Amino acid sequence: MTSNRDERFLQLPLEGYSDQTGVATVRTVSFDRRTRVRRAVGGLVGSWAAALVSVFIPVAHFLLVPGFFLAGLYLLFHNLRVQTSVTAATGVCPDCGREQEFEISGNWNPPHRLTCSGCQRSLLIRSN
Repeated sequence: MTSNRDERFLQLPLEGYSDQTGVATVRTVSFDRRTRVRRAVGGLVGSWAAALVSVFIPVAHFLLVPGFFLAGLYLLFHNLRVQTSVTAATGVCPDCGREQEFEISGNWNPPHRLTCSGCQRSLLIRSN
C-alpha cells in the first residue's frame, strides 16, 4: 500500500518588526490526488447528511438545510484544490524572543501571517 500523505518539517525565515530574523519550524502535509478526492467527497457527504437530518428540525430547517447544502459544495471544491496543508508551526518571535507554538492551520501558501502570543505583533513566515 502506498502512502497518500507526505508529512514534512520545513525550517523557514520568521520576520517581525525588528531587523532580526528568526526561524520557524512548520509541519506540512501534502495530499495526493486520491486522498484529496476522498476528503472532498467525505466533506460533501457529511454536510449533505447533516442537511438531510436538519429537514426534521422545525423552523430551523429553513436555514440549516440550504446552509449545509452550500457548505457541502464549498468543502467539495475547497478540498479538491488543497494540495498541501499546514498542521503546526513553532518558533521564536524575532521581536520579543518568546518561544511558542503558533496557532496555524489550513492551506499552506507562503508567505503566511501569524501573531505572536507574547507581544501581539504580526509576524511573517516566508518560503526559502
